[in-house]
Amino acid sequence: MKTLKWTGARGNEIELRARCEIKLVNREVDLDGHVIVLDEKRQQVDANLELWVDGKLVDSCRDINFWRTIDIDNGLKKIWGLKVAMTAEQAEIVDQFLRSVIEEGKNESVKAADEAERKARKDAEKAKAVEIIEKASKQPKIMTQAEYAQWVERYNNIMNEGGEGYVPEMVTVEQLEWARKVLSDS
Repeated sequence: MKTLKWTGARGNEIELRARCEIKLVNREVDLDGHVIVLDEKRQQVDANLELWVDGKLVDSCRDINFWRTIDIDNGLKKIWGLKVAMTAEQAEIVDQFLRSVIEEGKNESVKAADEAERKARKDAEKAKAVEIIEKASKQPKIMTQAEYAQWVERYNNIMNEGGEGYVPEMVTVEQLEWARKVLSDS
């Protein structure tokens, strides 16, 4: 269990106690008492975040999806899953603490699965960028997003009589810039 302590605006001693364990387990399906174990893996999370004020347990949250700070009134922030407000500077420290607890709680198989998912997303993004560049090379003119919107409206009015129908998709300057940036970053 990791802890983070600070003194609140009213002089209270505030302490966050957090533990997190994330592992991959086989998915189980219960069919009226017949439990079938599938090869499909899913993340199993065992976590708890506790808020202690002046040595007393005030609140707790078991769902790591709520372990982040959000804005509230008067420029203050709070942890989404707990009843505690703090300054923006303290919120940065708390966010970093919560992210580190979650990251340290992942076992190696979860980290490997996360990395594989990140790589798959990046590969899909590269493929989309290549597709955009190839499509742009076949276009007679590359328009900006605003020019393309006007062109679509004119095309639709002429070819589809203003109704619904086929309108060719074209690559815009902004899409082409994005594609070139994605490919240059990789």
